[in-house]
Amino acid sequence: MDLQNIQEQLNNEFSKEETHIIFWFDDKGEYEDEISELQLDNAKLHILDGTNWFYSKWLLNESDTENKYLVYAPFPKPSDAENPLADMYYYSVPYYTDRVSQMSQEIGIDNRFKEHLAQYSNFWKNKNRIEKFKELGIDHFNVETIDIGLIAVLTDVKTPNFEEITRQLLLNDSDAYMKALEDNGLLEKFWELCEKYFGYQSENPNVDDLAACMLLTYASVALKDTLPTILKSYVLKKKNDVVVFVRNLMDNVLCQDDYDALSEKVDKTLRVVSRIQDELKKDAGKSKDQSAQLLDIANCDAFRELDNILIDWALDQLNDEILDAQIDGMNIAQIAEQRTAKFCHFGNVYKNEYQAIKYAYQMMKAVSVLEVTSDIKTMVADYQKQTYLVDSYYRWFYSAYDCIEDAERFSKVRERIENMYSFTYLQKVTPKWNQELTDNLMVDTGLKRQEDFYRNYLKAYEGKNRVIVIISDAFRYECAKELMERLELDEKCTPKLDCMISSLPSVTSVGMASLLPHQELQVDDKLNVTVDGQSCGDLASRNKILKEQNENNVALSFDEVVKAIKENDKKVLQNKNIIYIYHNQVDARGDKPASENEVFTACSEAIEEIHKLIKKLTSFISASKFFITADHGFLYKRDKLHEFDKVSYDREICAYSNKRFLLTTQKVNEPGMKSRLMAYLNNLYVTTPIGADIFKVAGGGQNYVHGGSSLQEMLIPVIELTTNTRAVAYDYVDVILTSVNRKVTNLITYFDFIQTEKVTDTMKARSLVAYFTTEEGEKISFDVPIVANSREDAPEKRTFHEKFTLKSREYKYGDKYYLVLADANDEKNILQQYEFMIDIAFVDDFGF
Repeated sequence: MDLQNIQEQLNNEFSKEETHIIFWFDDKGEYEDEISELQLDNAKLHILDGTNWFYSKWLLNESDTENKYLVYAPFPKPSDAENPLADMYYYSVPYYTDRVSQMSQEIGIDNRFKEHLAQYSNFWKNKNRIEKFKELGIDHFNVETIDIGLIAVLTDVKTPNFEEITRQLLLNDSDAYMKALEDNGLLEKFWELCEKYFGYQSENPNVDDLAACMLLTYASVALKDTLPTILKSYVLKKKNDVVVFVRNLMDNVLCQDDYDALSEKVDKTLRVVSRIQDELKKDAGKSKDQSAQLLDIANCDAFRELDNILIDWALDQLNDEILDAQIDGMNIAQIAEQRTAKFCHFGNVYKNEYQAIKYAYQMMKAVSVLEVTSDIKTMVADYQKQTYLVDSYYRWFYSAYDCIEDAERFSKVRERIENMYSFTYLQKVTPKWNQELTDNLMVDTGLKRQEDFYRNYLKAYEGKNRVIVIISDAFRYECAKELMERLELDEKCTPKLDCMISSLPSVTSVGMASLLPHQELQVDDKLNVTVDGQSCGDLASRNKILKEQNENNVALSFDEVVKAIKENDKKVLQNKNIIYIYHNQVDARGDKPASENEVFTACSEAIEEIHKLIKKLTSFISASKFFITADHGFLYKRDKLHEFDKVSYDREICAYSNKRFLLTTQKVNEPGMKSRLMAYLNNLYVTTPIGADIFKVAGGGQNYVHGGSSLQEMLIPVIELTTNTRAVAYDYVDVILTSVNRKVTNLITYFDFIQTEKVTDTMKARSLVAYFTTEEGEKISFDVPIVANSREDAPEKRTFHEKFTLKSREYKYGDKYYLVLADANDEKNILQQYEFMIDIAFVDDFGF
């Protein structure tokens, strides 16, 4: 555009009759590369090169006196004594302009900054740069905004913001950018701005050193005296501004990978974490209490390797069973939760390690305080209420453990967990359960019998409403508890969990038959099962039995139903009364020796698949009534038993043998075994180990077993679920500020918030970010994440105590500032806004 202006000015001058020659001495040659682009209406261009003086004199005075000429010289006008064209210059029209003047006029920069702009003449030679500078949209020009704008262009930043510039240089290969700044005379300005914005000074400033200072300054706020003395020289004075900058960098999803690489580089170069570990080892040798140092580390997320210090500490406590170990009142599980929370930067990197630690701790703690009653009904009630969690913790521990790349460091904890589960928990609970469990299972336990499932739960629906029964093979009680938690969070679901006592032996053939409508169940000595005289071992025979009850009943496989939904084939399910859907994820994996160690993965997949199927059927055919149950549960232990641990038995009285049960022709009175006479067994006894052991039977597969008489095998879940097929009105929980004070007097300040309602089926959890802004909307603190997902009834258990760090800057008394609560998924959605006054006398390094 500036060249266009020049062209218009020159053409206007040449349009005058009296103008014949215009001389333009371009002092700095700023337009040398573009002069040939000029479109002169009625004049020619002649360029002086410093050697063609006499040719030029001949051309203009002798050769071509008819045409008008623009005489351009890309150098300063010589003195008259050294200018052979001096006489012509005085009777011609001189033209004065420079790129800076043009830019100032066109962009709207006040003429008083011309001298400042002139320092960067090299910058203005490039048309592309000029256009980029204009596109920055700077609305207020002063020395600083001009400098930041120029630096932004040279560093490929589209916003005239120094923090954005710094981010670009820290997270990318900065060599080319720094050279561009140097070539354009802006390198020194950049370092001056670094000092102003972040307090960075150095005799030999460079980007790597700046990065180290920024990250160590951020880390120093949490690490305090735990930061090694040798590294304290890297801590910058303007801590608050650095903390806000680095935190925003870490929380920006577009920058996280680059930040991780930068953090690793700084750590390796300066041995930050290694030095901290060395200090901890020294102090450990002095028997010094390390709780303060560990708290500092637990509060710092600047460097990835810090987590390994905490993980090693936690593993040491678990290895020694020091379950009361704490850091600042937090137990091991709470520390693990804190380090995997959203606000902890590297939490996701060590998610599996921390989950393994959390569930190992919770299992060990639960087993250490476990008291097993002799009353069998109380035992059942305790298992349904809390004891089942031991099995869940064990499962969740291995689910996390199996995902850890370097699992060797967890080997001792894994061994302890295994021993505690197998030889403390199971051997404490299972023998007592078996000692109290007689042949009359229902009377003993107070539970409904699995054999009566159809009569108890489905008879009322015959010929009436559609009901869907999902039978998941080996879907044990503790898995159903996890599914229940999911269903309770679904606003369309109203679930209720009940429990039945399984048939014995607790195997698929007997369990699946028990769930069918029948009057009489029979099991022979080959474990062949019939209901009312009919075989029921496959899907076709079960379908036949259901249809005999009602022609609109049907038995389907899980895969058939999924296929029908995908193909939008509603006729498979429409106009049906009672629909049995058979799902086999857990048993299919566990019953094969090659995949039995994947059984916990199968449990998670089963929970996910069942939940998805419920949601799909609710919308696909407006299904509103479900029952989710199982044929049997299972026992799983990771370590195989030694041969000498297996239970021997008399084969002569055994009609059928399995690892967890025998069918015997007479009652066995041997130690470690118990025989029960079931009515449907035709005078055969079901003999099971009193403990969680297995019989000495040939064949593979020792980790995953079922068929026996443990709580885990025999307690059968029944989830009765009602779903709302219409759109359900739901809302999100609110979070409000409870701190009364509306005045900030320190750059670091704390505020209290409360989640106003608990999470329910119609009140969803929500994630927020909280931050301070000016009245114009400029952020002056980093985002503080708040996850409002509490299901606690007591309000005091739904509170948050959050730390805010404000930038070091001038805060004018009387100006309005705001604490903003916004939706974390859409920051434009401001949920709450509180007006504050900020009254801080000093805005440098106070508050730390």
